[in-house]
Amino acid sequence: MGYAEDAVKEMFTLAMRSRGKNIDSVNRGAKGETPALHMLAMSSVPLTPGRMSDMLGVSPGRVSAILDRLEKKGMVVRETDPSNRRNVLVSITDKGREADRRAFTEIHDRFVHVFERMGEEHTRQFLDRCTEFAEYMRDEGFPSPPEGPPCTI
Repeated sequence: MGYAEDAVKEMFTLAMRSRGKNIDSVNRGAKGETPALHMLAMSSVPLTPGRMSDMLGVSPGRVSAILDRLEKKGMVVRETDPSNRRNVLVSITDKGREADRRAFTEIHDRFVHVFERMGEEHTRQFLDRCTEFAEYMRDEGFPSPPEGPPCTI
């Protein structure tokens, strides 16, 4: 095996080793609510569930389930579009905005801690390599991530 095959094997091994504790706990806990809530928080206008489905890259049924949970928690409201009564518009509530701010502040702080542990030089090298990797992925025809609002707090 060459270095590229070794790198792929190592990358998948690392991803699977850390997946159980980190990624899965976030996914199970939020069940897609966190990115949906953040999308609404970053949008200057209410969104349709169809638009959210496209932006999140999930099925309309999945978005409906996410919105049901967020609505029960008082974090979003769904209203009929006055200009087209066949459409539903989703807006974030103040409670939802606060939950979004808390979630992304926590994520932000965790990333800051990791990068501080890595140090400035290694962090810059890591980000340069990630950017380069993403460019190669695009060149190889991998799909770009869905369009959406930036992840900011």
